Amino acid sequence: MKIALFIASLPEDELPKHQFPLNIGYLAAYLEEQIPGIEVKLSADVDEVINEKPDLVGISSVSQCFGFAELAAKRFKEALGIPVLLGGYHISSLPHKMPVCFDVGVVGEGEIPLLEMVRLWIKKGAFTRPDLEKVKGICFHDGTGGVVQTPSPPPFPCIDNLPYPKRNISRGARNIYLFSSRGCVYRCKFCASTRHWKQFRAHSAEHVVEELKYLKATYDAVSIQLLDDLFFADRKRLAKIAEILEKDNLLGEYLFDGFISSNLATKETLLLAKKLGFKAIRFGGETGSDRLLKEMKGPQASVEHHQRCIDLCQEIGLEVRASFMLGTPGETVEDLEATYRFLARNRDVLKIHGFYLTTPVPGTPYWDMALAKNLVSEEMDWNRLNLDYLKDGSFRLEDAIYMNADLLPLDTVDAYFQRFKNDFKFN
Repeated sequence: MKIALFIASLPEDELPKHQFPLNIGYLAAYLEEQIPGIEVKLSADVDEVINEKPDLVGISSVSQCFGFAELAAKRFKEALGIPVLLGGYHISSLPHKMPVCFDVGVVGEGEIPLLEMVRLWIKKGAFTRPDLEKVKGICFHDGTGGVVQTPSPPPFPCIDNLPYPKRNISRGARNIYLFSSRGCVYRCKFCASTRHWKQFRAHSAEHVVEELKYLKATYDAVSIQLLDDLFFADRKRLAKIAEILEKDNLLGEYLFDGFISSNLATKETLLLAKKLGFKAIRFGGETGSDRLLKEMKGPQASVEHHQRCIDLCQEIGLEVRASFMLGTPGETVEDLEATYRFLARNRDVLKIHGFYLTTPVPGTPYWDMALAKNLVSEEMDWNRLNLDYLKDGSFRLEDAIYMNADLLPLDTVDAYFQRFKNDFKFN
């Protein structure tokens, strides 16, 4: 049996030319481990999937790419006449709105529900309502225009027991993706991660090191891109990873780049990062206004922590980058000026990694706020949620969802972005 797992993306991302997100890689590896003889293909190209002629196809999509996911599903249906399954953050937040071009949606963590779906198809060659009602963590059409959602399964019991994800890379690849945990303990108003994963779970230090060894043996890995929300959450685990790498004479064999929440950026932690082989650190800057930052991210966030992170990185010898948002509900000209001053203060040190209009992603408090203001709907054009200022091919200011019009005109916000772009260093 052959299955294709397709990742929906924006055209300018050119995913077929690069490595894919690891979500479908974990699913593929788990299916191949659990079902002997199954073949799972990973793709971001519709024609490639059609040419493979799979027995089933699964599509993973975030909300910003969901319009492309629907187009792909319709193509697969027309060309192959096979069931199309759907997973990812979007369907996990809006299972009741699953379009008819999808047969079944996987809600939340996907390994166990997808495995049950594939086993069901192998056994019966069909998806019937009585069978689907027995599968936890999915949604499906009831035949009368509605959608049935089954109860959620418990989280995967121990993520150390998952196989290493399948990757679409070759030897010598750089910036190889790695996840050492799932989820996040914080509840930022703009982020769907904590709602999707429900709880934070980390791989053991031993597992992290074994995967690093695997990446070196399999791909000649040198540079590693850590994708965790909270790689630095557990300092004891961090120290253990360094200890094992040192014992195995692997310190200095890898170059790391990854994300830190600035409140976790103590000198001790960043020195451990340097010892591990980190060359660069990223954090979510969002704004230079402390008031607004706490409103967005919670009481643990502060501009003081941001500045400490930058200063310590400079002292220790780490490159430091941050991403920012504009148009957050409650933002004033004074807040925008505070962001400008923060960037100006760090002009020669901080590289800007991203600039966005604050995005109301389904499943987040900002989505609920935008929904209440009639700025979004569950039947909207999902392309309008691409609010990345730096994606010139798909971001259009005139189509943007803007959540702060009651305080500031969008033109004012855009003028500040142009000022930032002209005056500061973008990565």
